[in-house]
Amino acid sequence: MSFLKKDSDFASGEHFSIVSAECYFQGTLSVQGSLRVDGTLEGSVDNARQVIVGEGGKIVGDVTAATIVCGGEIEGNVCAEMLEVLGKASIKGDIRAQKMIVEEGGRIEGMCNIGGEKASAEVEDKE
Repeated sequence: MSFLKKDSDFASGEHFSIVSAECYFQGTLSVQGSLRVDGTLEGSVDNARQVIVGEGGKIVGDVTAATIVCGGEIEGNVCAEMLEVLGKASIKGDIRAQKMIVEEGGRIEGMCNIGGEKASAEVEDKE
């Protein structure tokens, strides 16, 4: 998966927000477009279309988005239409998702509700 694909650049009107590796952010983010976290974010992420947590990234708080790709750490509840947990990733919290992919080595510590109607309805309400 490529964060900045050729057909989804800034000229397309798609909004990207980035918390870089050197950044620490504390508070709630309400993101209408895509968010990439390579630093540390303490707080919730709401309304995002796509959230990507890089290998060195960490979110301490709940995350709600249509698509979530976790390559780093999430300590909080996750609600998504599609969740991808990469091989070096760790999620500590409950998960509600319509679909989920977990690569070998990916760690999840919490309850999982996959494919239920409740997960997709909550994500649609946020969009």
